[in-house]
Amino acid sequence: MLLNENKMSVGGELSVLTLESLPDELFYDIFYYLSAQDLYDGFYNLNCRFRSILATLTNLYSEITVKDETNSLASRYFASRIVTLSIKHVGPFDLSAFSTIRSLTLLAEPNREQCQSIQRFLPHLEQLVTCKSSTRHFCYSTSASHFVFTNAYPFLRSSSLNLVSYKDKQSWTHVLSLRFLSIRITDLRIYPQILRTCPSLVRFQLEFKNNFQLPKLFCRLDSHSSLRYLRLHLHSTPYSYCLITALLLSLVPNLRQFSIHGCLSEAGDINIESLAEILHQHVPHLDHFYLTMAIQQTLSTNNWQKTRQLHSLFRSLTIESPTLHSLPRLTIQSKKHLI
Repeated sequence: MLLNENKMSVGGELSVLTLESLPDELFYDIFYYLSAQDLYDGFYNLNCRFRSILATLTNLYSEITVKDETNSLASRYFASRIVTLSIKHVGPFDLSAFSTIRSLTLLAEPNREQCQSIQRFLPHLEQLVTCKSSTRHFCYSTSASHFVFTNAYPFLRSSSLNLVSYKDKQSWTHVLSLRFLSIRITDLRIYPQILRTCPSLVRFQLEFKNNFQLPKLFCRLDSHSSLRYLRLHLHSTPYSYCLITALLLSLVPNLRQFSIHGCLSEAGDINIESLAEILHQHVPHLDHFYLTMAIQQTLSTNNWQKTRQLHSLFRSLTIESPTLHSLPRLTIQSKKHLI
């Protein structure tokens, strides 16, 4: 079979390859990867056949890049069939027509009014993502995290939030639906509060802002039985990685995968022997481990065989050489690919 421009040779006969000659099933497969706006602009006005195909499409994805786009012809036509919506502007938005949304991604932190709009118009929301923090975030009397942790979105299973602030007494309730959470914090005392609030949480990604606060210990009553995956991102910190790790792991005895991505600690390079003891003590069911962090030039791979004996998950240790712009970097992992 030879394809020459728009002509195809089959058994010696030439035929013109046109959109009309392709089966509907192929278009359903292709349209799955196109946004609602692209579908409408590219196919709605072609002919009745494509219009009838568009009329049967469900589970669509849409991007809103400017404020008034929620009222565009494409948005109005597909509104009741859009399940994934990404709003890529920081202005006001109207969700009243999008009652079937299951996944919502926002460019910036929503204010109280916008959070209430999400609660009112998206009753079956399962995923909420805020892409970056807004300078206005700190002016909001109530942040998006308050709505998430007071169960304002009762079907929410996954959420990525910006800065979640610590308060001694949070007005949170149990959020039984949440399975995945990614947040940034400035005070580690919020960690057990979230574990108490989200008893069904399975995956937790935690990023520590610079100069975060570290408590001396956690109450064992806050132990969480459901968490299986914990991923930490640490910026420059005065605390030792072992101290931070011991505190966090003391509450999650059933953890299966644990990864640490960090910068240089002002407390010095990580003590690998202490790290192994912490893993043995707190997370006996751990089966995958990954650590990468900047270090001083005090660690060596010379005694690697001895180090491997400290923990069964210390299967690979590498130290990247320093460059003009970066420090040496230590990586310890239980398998080749990242967690």
